[in-house]
Amino acid sequence: MKETRIVKYIKSLIRNHKYMTTEDIMLVLQKYYKLPINVPGVYYKYKKVIRECRQEVYKERRREKRLNKRDEGKDLPP
Repeated sequence: MKETRIVKYIKSLIRNHKYMTTEDIMLVLQKYYKLPINVPGVYYKYKKVIRECRQEVYKERRREKRLNKRDEGKDLPP
């Protein structure tokens, strides 16, 4: 996915909040980016973008968790 300003913003919302539903993110986008969410084409397009962003952020979290877990084992004395 192309890393546009709005995609970066969506990813930051997902990263920095415990959990935001797709509808919550849509309302924030409507407020700050003036997106016409009530138009079905726009709604479904951004619903797909939010889903892809969520998958990428969760994938990053899993990768970081796996790396941290692996690094913790190295600190232990033999």
